[in-house]
Amino acid sequence: MFQFMGLAALFGSVFMAWRWGGRDEKIAALGFLLATLATSLANQSQYAHTETGVLVVDLALLAGLLTLALRSDRFWPMWAAAFQLVGITVHVASMTEQGDFAWAYAVGLIFWSYPVLLALMAGTWLEARYRSN
Repeated sequence: MFQFMGLAALFGSVFMAWRWGGRDEKIAALGFLLATLATSLANQSQYAHTETGVLVVDLALLAGLLTLALRSDRFWPMWAAAFQLVGITVHVASMTEQGDFAWAYAVGLIFWSYPVLLALMAGTWLEARYRSN
């Protein structure tokens, strides 16, 4: 059920970006799709320990969002990058934890992916509203 909700949010935000967004929204949507695919390939241990491959994917997405935020005249990429940075801290926290934490680690990563997508959706909505005026 949760995987379906996550994919629905991803594809909904990507559809919005490609339908109504500008260049920045389309670039971010492509980055989110690529990061989702790469994450599914990089996940080795089902979050039983720090997922180094997923961390690398998340760092690459953060770098892309920071680059977009620095070059964009829109405000939403800053929010997306900030939410992505918070998601990175979940990886860092997992490096310090000993014991069984797979569920909390996975939920923490999933939880912080939604605000990143919401930032894209809000940015797309604002871009579409800006263009219609």
